[in-house]
Amino acid sequence: MFFKILFILLSIIFIKLNAIKYPKDFAPNLLSEDYAINFDFIIVGAGSAGSIVAARLSEICEWNILLLEAGGDPPESSEIPLKWSLALNTEYDWKFLTEKEDNLFKGLDGEVCHIPRGRMLGGSSSLNVMLHIRGTKFDFDKWETMGCTGWDFNSVLPYFIKSENFTDTTRFDPTFHGKCGPLTVSPFESPDPAIQTISQAAELMGLTNVKDLNKIDRTVGYAMSDSTTRNGMRCSTLKAFLIPNSGRPNLFVAKYIRVTKILIENKKAIGVEFVTKTGEFKTVKCTKEVILCAGVVMSSQILMFSGIGPADHLKEMCIDVVTDLPVGHNFQDHIAFFGLVLSDRKDRPISKIAEESTKLRKDTFDLISKGISTMGLTGLISFVDTKRASGNPDIEIMKIRYSYNTTKTLNTFRNMFGFSDEMANVYNELNMKSDIILMIPISNLITKTGRILLRSKDPLSSPKIIANYLSDQEEIDTMVKGIEFVVEMCKKKPMTDAGYIFEEIVFPNCEANCKWGTTDYWKCAIKNVATSIFHSVGTNKMGAISDKTAVVDPFLKVIGIDCLRVIDSSTMPALVSCNTNAATMMIAEKGSDIIKKQYGK
Repeated sequence: MFFKILFILLSIIFIKLNAIKYPKDFAPNLLSEDYAINFDFIIVGAGSAGSIVAARLSEICEWNILLLEAGGDPPESSEIPLKWSLALNTEYDWKFLTEKEDNLFKGLDGEVCHIPRGRMLGGSSSLNVMLHIRGTKFDFDKWETMGCTGWDFNSVLPYFIKSENFTDTTRFDPTFHGKCGPLTVSPFESPDPAIQTISQAAELMGLTNVKDLNKIDRTVGYAMSDSTTRNGMRCSTLKAFLIPNSGRPNLFVAKYIRVTKILIENKKAIGVEFVTKTGEFKTVKCTKEVILCAGVVMSSQILMFSGIGPADHLKEMCIDVVTDLPVGHNFQDHIAFFGLVLSDRKDRPISKIAEESTKLRKDTFDLISKGISTMGLTGLISFVDTKRASGNPDIEIMKIRYSYNTTKTLNTFRNMFGFSDEMANVYNELNMKSDIILMIPISNLITKTGRILLRSKDPLSSPKIIANYLSDQEEIDTMVKGIEFVVEMCKKKPMTDAGYIFEEIVFPNCEANCKWGTTDYWKCAIKNVATSIFHSVGTNKMGAISDKTAVVDPFLKVIGIDCLRVIDSSTMPALVSCNTNAATMMIAEKGSDIIKKQYGK
């Protein structure tokens, strides 16, 4: 009966959907070379950044803009925020995997970590959880001190505001929100009773409801997050920036065009090479600039195949060196711990559990039909400074509720987080008894970075991602402090009165005498189920031209190469202390204005 009801609910929602499709595809013209257009700019990647750059540059009517995307239109299901994960590990995801790590990923399939990245129009903005959190003043002022002149908080704030159409009139303040931008930003809402309970427990831990996680003075606290949603549905950069401008005669968008390298003559970018679905390599040229917006992994790979990267590594791959730059270095990501599981049984019979779970799920989906944005419990976000030093938060806490008896059928833990079958079964068995709530501490502290390397000379091969997560004791200690904070919070009276209790998970490869709640237990649990929360950045680091660790300068120009820029999350010199999509879009907005200013526009 439960699955019949669930099927009916989902069917109703899917029937109401219309697929989001870009109406024009320039790819047939490009492949047949049936065009007589001189392109001024070629933009590689139509994701969170590339869609914005293309839309903003095409505002200059005398510029012809060619936007190349390796994927196509997003799936219909991606429109529903609660169904975001259905696109993971499909054709809409690059499906990147890290290399093995000695002390991590033991509970993951193949002992490697998933690094999902969107492979479709809208990129990861068509794949992500839609949380719209910018980062703190501390984050961007730090960029300035790292040699990124003009990227301090006061300088970037106008670009966050520029994108926004902020819908919550009760919280609107023009000093830090906008209402004239193309990107709809709406508050997440939820009927989940755990929101009030967890919020009460957070208050007892010294956290306050900051109401708006994008306030200028926000450092720590909790609130329901804002989101990139419109009328209850996803608002990707495809929907916000590309589709409304698809009628422009100077904007050309080509789907399923995978760029393999940049064409360079005399240290000047003049175009790109791409590969067709049939494996044929072709080229297209431009008169002004090539702009890489392909993301943290692919922008780096394309640069290296173009001869731009670490000279020793390029020589090892038998690639001619054009310029020696630390491309692929400075890989950073937020690591999440998935080992804190609350059950919600309260000694009720299974029939009652199933009834209440079905009702909550229906009430949550009903919000969508009313045009209200929801991610259920996941909309509630907390930021904690475990050191209590009044600085930037070192821990973010997410929460996810899984409805009773759903995770096994949907293969949730395998698809979403890359769990091994053995590890997923542990969680599935708990979910067969009641709803489960994952309390997920995410570490913001990064002291050691990873690296992306080419795997072979084949430009279509997946790169090596050496994550180097939690390789420093201070990072591990911070994660343990975050875990202990969550445990203490969940033992507060509001939580226990509500019946939420921790399940003492026995990890398959931990010592039998490793007692739940001890530091040794947490460290072993971290080795099993600490993994990426999909916030990777930094591999084409922005910095001063004199900075030997930088790949691009503060104008986002690739150092030593004319007419070539990188505008995406790979340019972040340091990871912001929250989800990364908002900051990536800001980089695209600011980068577009930098280009216009250079050309007097």
